[in-house]
Amino acid sequence: MSTAEANEMADVLDRVKTWSPPLRIALARRILETLELSPVGEALRGRTVEESTRGVPVEEVLGMLKTDREPPSDEECRGIIEEERWKKYGA
Repeated sequence: MSTAEANEMADVLDRVKTWSPPLRIALARRILETLELSPVGEALRGRTVEESTRGVPVEEVLGMLKTDREPPSDEECRGIIEEERWKKYGA
């Protein structure tokens, strides 16, 4: 966004802030409708927000993290943290 565009947007926002809430909501809806008609809006139509903004489903991420080992105990976790601190900060 250029400086001129940022200034123009700030001017518009300052004007809109003086409007009543119903009028501001109506404007927001009209702006969103213009996005639905754009190529990006067409590509996202019929998909939920989560589907259109998220890359990998949570189930797949959990599958990536799954191992056949038992999780470390509290004592093992403390040891891992201590070891990493030594690596990072030294003595």
